Amino acid sequence: MDERRIQHALDAAGLAYLAELNPHIAAQLDTWLRMLSRSERNLTAIRDAEAALHKHVVEPLVGRDQLIAADLPLPHGPMIDIGSGNGSPGLPIALCEPTRPAVLLDARAGAASFLSDVTAAIGAEQISVRCGRAEEAAHRELRETFVLAVSRATAPPPAALELTLPYLQLGGVAAIWTGTLSADALRVCAETAASLGAVLTPIDSTGTDQPGILVATKQHHTDGQFPRRWKQIRRGPPAPTFPDARNP
Repeated sequence: MDERRIQHALDAAGLAYLAELNPHIAAQLDTWLRMLSRSERNLTAIRDAEAALHKHVVEPLVGRDQLIAADLPLPHGPMIDIGSGNGSPGLPIALCEPTRPAVLLDARAGAASFLSDVTAAIGAEQISVRCGRAEEAAHRELRETFVLAVSRATAPPPAALELTLPYLQLGGVAAIWTGTLSADALRVCAETAASLGAVLTPIDSTGTDQPGILVATKQHHTDGQFPRRWKQIRRGPPAPTFPDARNP
C-alpha cells in the first residue's frame, strides 16, 4: 500500500475533496494501514491490502458521506468511536476533520496500545485513545460529551445503540455500521432507541455498495440506568418506553 493507491481509491469513491479538508490524510491512512498489516495483535482478519483499504478506509468514509448527504445536523464537536479495535471507522472519519476532537475507545489493552502508537506516528493530536469497557465508561466523565458516536461490529444493533447513545449530547447522532436489517430488526432498534432517548433517522444508501448504517438522533437525556451491565445487555434490549416529549 502507498499514498498514491490510497488517494486513487478515495478519488474513485468520490472522496477527492478530503485532501482539501486534510492534505495529509492519504499519508496518515497509509501509515495506519502499514502498521495494522504488521501488527501481531490480531486486530483484523483481512490480509489483502486492497481489501483492507476498502473495508477499513473507503467503506467508513463513504458512510460518512452518506451522513452528510442526509443533511443530518452534525455540529462541530467531539466524536467517539465505541469499540474502536483496529481504528475503523473512527480513525479515518476523525482524520477528515483535523480540528474535531475524537476519542477511540476500546476495552482491550492491546488494541488501545496499538491505536496510541498509530495516533502518535501520524501526528493526530486531536485524537485520544481510551482503554475501557463502553458500558462502564458511559457512567463516568464521558457521558453525554459527544455530538457524534460511531461504531462497527461491536455488538448486535440494539446492544450497540445502548452502548453508544449514553455518550451523546442532546441533538447528537449515533452512526452504527450494521449491514442490512430486516423490518423486525429495525422495529426492535426503534424501540430500543426510544427507550434511550433517541429516534432512528433513516438515510438513503441507494446507489452505493455500502452496508447499512443505523442512525439515531438523541432527543432526550438517557436514563441513568443505561447502559446496563454487559450480562444484562446480552439478554436483550430494554423494555420499550417512549419518553414524554414535553420533558427533554
